[in-house]
This record gives sequence, structure tokens and C-alpha cells, in this order.
Amino acid sequence: MTLSSEGVIGAQSPASARQGWGRFTELAGGAVGSIGITLVVVVIVGLTWVGGSFFSKGNMTIIGQAAAVPLLVGTFSGFALLAGVVDLSIGSNAGFCAVVFAYLAAHGWGGWQAAGVVLIVSLAVGTVNAVALVGFGANPIAATLGMLTVLRGLAYVVCYGSAGGIPKLIPGLYSFTNREAGPLPLIFVLVLLFVVGATVVAMRSRVGRHVRAVGGDEVAALRAGISVTRVRSAVLLLSAFGAGLGGILWEGQLGGATNLLGTGLEFQVYAALMIGGYSILRGGVGNPAGGAMGLLVVAGVTDIIDVKAVNTYYTNVIIGILLVLVVFLDRLRGGDSFE
Repeated sequence: MTLSSEGVIGAQSPASARQGWGRFTELAGGAVGSIGITLVVVVIVGLTWVGGSFFSKGNMTIIGQAAAVPLLVGTFSGFALLAGVVDLSIGSNAGFCAVVFAYLAAHGWGGWQAAGVVLIVSLAVGTVNAVALVGFGANPIAATLGMLTVLRGLAYVVCYGSAGGIPKLIPGLYSFTNREAGPLPLIFVLVLLFVVGATVVAMRSRVGRHVRAVGGDEVAALRAGISVTRVRSAVLLLSAFGAGLGGILWEGQLGGATNLLGTGLEFQVYAALMIGGYSILRGGVGNPAGGAMGLLVVAGVTDIIDVKAVNTYYTNVIIGILLVLVVFLDRLRGGDSFE
């Protein structure tokens, strides 16, 4: 009886092992699994090349402070990508909002009042984008690229006569955005918690299912009774609101704003989101957790290059290579599709 029992166990064990290995390879081969492995590789390279100082409190503070605002803006704009919309104006929107916030604060407005105005301005930008894209059916890239140019010009106008920048330290906001929570900046920890909540909303809630359905198959979403117009308008407003909030936090971190603030942020964010599993061309693909890991990969690579005093142009080379590898991996998997 004992031998028979052992024989049965022995016969089942290889099958169980194969099933376990199959689940592991499926997870590792998925978008989130792939970026998770990439993040681990970046950490290993950092520890090997930079040494123990890579995880020092000072270096973690630098990474956290640099990644907090792009991570926040990317999480908001990721919902637009899930709905099949690309918003290229997020970088100039964040920079313009930071400039407006600094300008108002420098002219006697209270911090909360200025922040309220700035968020209304950001929502106005999102409304214009929504009218152009959803109401008139404009091409998302062309329309939001136009908005990017308009906002960048307005930032120069607001800063005119201020030598390209508006210095304004708001003590309470500066203290909040530069406060630490253990080895990490408090703002970075709070943004990570926000990412967790956004992931739950995107992947587990009815709202998230509607957003992914609209991006995955617009016709099927309409047949299911989902308002494509309402969803896409909402995510464009959400993307713009995230940029406005990011601009306020940027001004708080820096104690002022310049007309160049936010330049290139849209490319940094969307490159990281693509590395993290989102798709620029297909909606319904990706989730905030993967996007956050993509942004952390970019932040980690940038930090390693800076610490080792390597030519900063190599950062773009490495990120570009990662993007190409992501495209190849996506094709090898047959492409992620909305389910």
C-alpha cells in the first residue's frame, strides 16, 4: 500500500512540476512579468556597477524625487492609452501649469487658491482636447501635438520678462514635496500607493473594464451599451488633470518654474509606459503597475548613467534599445489583445 501510494505521488509530481513551470513561464512571458524581470536586471546592474551606494538613502531620495511626478502623470495618462487615446500635450501641460502656479503665487495668491485655478486650467486643456478628439474626430497625435505647441508658447508668454523663469518658494508645499518617509521621499511613496489604487480600478472595477473595452474594441463597446464618447472624454480630462497636479508638485519641489519645465516629459512617460506593457497603437492593453515598473526602469537606468558619469546620451540609446526589444517581444507573443 505504501509503495503504491509513493508510486502515485511519483507519477503525479512531474505533471505538477510541468504545470507550475508552465504558469511561471506564462507569467514571465507576459508584459508585466517581462518588465518585472527587466527591473530586476536594472537593479542587479546598479548593485554590480555602482555598488552598495546604489541603494543608499541619498541615491534612493534622488531617484524617488526625479520619478515621482513622471510616475504620477504617467499613471493618469495611462488611462487615456487604455481607452485608445494618445495625449501628447501632457508634458507642456504640466510645465505650463507649474508656470501659472508660480506666477499666481508670486503675485499674492495663496497656495490653495493658486492650485485650484491651475487645476481648472488643466481641465480646460483637457476639455479642448476632448472636443477636438471626441467631438470632431480629430487625429489624437495631430490635435494634442498642436496643444503641446500652444501650451509651450503660453509658458514662454507667462515667463516673459522673468529671465525664462519665475522663482517662488511656497514653504508648506516645498516642505511637503521634499519630506522623507524613511529612505524614500514621501511624495514618491504616496504616488506608489496611488499606482496601487489605479491598478485596482483599471483591472478590477467596472470603470476600468469600460475603459479597456472602449480602447480594445470600440464597436463591441457600443454594442454593450458603453458610451465611447463619455469614456474617452473622461480619460482626456483625467490625463490633463494629472498633468496639472504634476505641475503643482513640480513647482513645489523646485521652488519655482521655468518656461522649459516639462519639455520632453511626454516622450519620457510614453516610452516608459510602452516598456511597461502599454501600446500606443492599440487600446485596452497594459495596466498601471506595469507602467510604473517601466518608469522605474527608466529612472534606474538614468540614475546609473548619472552616477557613473557616463555621457547622458547613452540613456536615450539604452531606452531606445529597450523599446525595440519590447516591440519584438510583443510580436513574438502574438500581440496583447483586449479580453
